[in-house]
Amino acid sequence: MNNYIEKLKSRSPLIHNITNMVTINDVANIELACGARPIMAMAPQEMDEVTGICDGLNLNIGTPSEERFEAMRIAARMAAKKNIPIVLDLVGVGVSRFRMDFVMSLLDEVHVDVIKGNLSEIKAVMEHGRCDGGVEVTDTADESDAKALACRAALRYGCICVITGETDYVAELCDEADCYDNNESSLMSTDAMSTDAMSTDAMDTGVMDNCVVNAVALDADGYTHNYRVGSITGGHPMMKRVTGTGCMLSGLICAFAAADCDDKYGAVTAALSCMKSAGGLAASDMAEHGRETNSCHFIKSGNAAYRDRLIDAVYHICDGDYELM
Repeated sequence: MNNYIEKLKSRSPLIHNITNMVTINDVANIELACGARPIMAMAPQEMDEVTGICDGLNLNIGTPSEERFEAMRIAARMAAKKNIPIVLDLVGVGVSRFRMDFVMSLLDEVHVDVIKGNLSEIKAVMEHGRCDGGVEVTDTADESDAKALACRAALRYGCICVITGETDYVAELCDEADCYDNNESSLMSTDAMSTDAMSTDAMDTGVMDNCVVNAVALDADGYTHNYRVGSITGGHPMMKRVTGTGCMLSGLICAFAAADCDDKYGAVTAALSCMKSAGGLAASDMAEHGRETNSCHFIKSGNAAYRDRLIDAVYHICDGDYELM
C-alpha cells in the first residue's frame, strides 16, 4: 500500500465531491487527512468549471434531489471528457425509484470507473430491485457468492466494483495477459478473518488478498471472462456505529484512484486497506486510552470520539507513521 500512498502524497489530487449532505464535512476532512484536496461544489451552474480543474469526481446519491442529480450529470460528463476517475457510491439505491432511475441513466450515459455499495445495494443495482433496509445491508452471501456478484457487476458496467462489509470485495474485468501476469493466488482464495477475531482490544489492520479468478462468469453469449478479485479484511465493529464511514471511504477511493490512474484496481484496494487499517487503529487507540484513569473525564469515549480517531488514523497512516501492507 505504501507506494500508492507515496503517489497520493506527491500528487495531492484535487477531488470534486458531490456527496451525502449528512457526511460532507467528514468526507472533506478524510481527504485532507490522506493528502488530497477536496472541493464540495454542488450548484449545477458551476459544474463544468469546477470538475474541469479537478483530478477526480466522487458522486454519492445518499441525499438526492433533482438539482443535485442534475449537477452530478453535468459533472460526470465533464469528468468523462477529461478522462478523470469517477466513483459512484450507490447509497440506498434500492430505496426509491428516483435513485434507481438516476443511477441507471447515469451508467448508460457515462463510463464510471468505480461503483461502490454494500451487498444489498450492489444486488439492487444488478437486479433493479429494492433495498427494504434503507441504506443498511439486509442481504447475506458467502464469500464465493459475494465475489461472483462483484464480478458480474464489473462485467456489466465495465468498471471496478467494490462491495463493502465486514470483508470488502473488489473486482475488475481484465484482459488475459494482465490476469496471468498477476496470477499468484489460487482461484477464489481468501485470507479473510472471522468477525470473532475483531475484539475491542485488537488492532486489525487491512489485509489484502488480491487473487485472480479466471472464468468466473459467463456473459449473455456464453463466453467466459477473466477478473482480478480481491478481499480486504480488518476494520472494527465500531465503524458501524459512526454514520458516514462508507461515504468517507468513497472519498478515499477517489483520491487514491486519482493519484494513480494507471493502476486503478491497485489504488482502490489500497484505499480499502487504508480504511480498514484506520478502523482497527482507531479502536486500539480508544481501548488504550480508556484504560487510563483521569478524574477530569466523566464520560468515556464513544462513537463521536471514534470518528475523530478514525480520521486521525488515516492521517498518520498516510503520513508514514505506520508500516502497513
